[in-house]
Amino acid sequence: MEKITNETKIGILQDHIPLQYKYSAGVAGDRFLQLLKQGKLQASRCAKCNKLYLPPKIFCKDCFSQLNEWKDIAEDSGYVYSFTSVSNGEAGGKDLIVLVKFDGVEGGILGRLKSSREEPRIGIRVRPVFKQKSERIGDLSDIQYFEKVNY
Repeated sequence: MEKITNETKIGILQDHIPLQYKYSAGVAGDRFLQLLKQGKLQASRCAKCNKLYLPPKIFCKDCFSQLNEWKDIAEDSGYVYSFTSVSNGEAGGKDLIVLVKFDGVEGGILGRLKSSREEPRIGIRVRPVFKQKSERIGDLSDIQYFEKVNY
């Protein structure tokens, strides 16, 4: 593999790629999305292992038990696990996309981080802010953004 030693040889390609897809959320996913529409955040719970899963699953990945229980997630228990900055197409505008995990929960969800003067960092505590009830449609965008929790 050839190593690039001259930065002028690095090119940048800018383009727009339209994405079209159909997604079936499945049984657990559909319930999760309907709960988001109600402004609720819940994870599926394994009665045998006592593990919580978000996004919810219908079977435990460790013991293969069927997951029929759901538990509320404390909204202030979220923290930024990872983040990236993405151009949003507006004159130099950027969105901060975060992977938010919650204390005691396997997995996490993606969303936008509310912009602030403070630079984002791994580990900051965040909570979801839902859109107005009339604007929710039953998908991840019902979480308008995550905002920093001030203790």
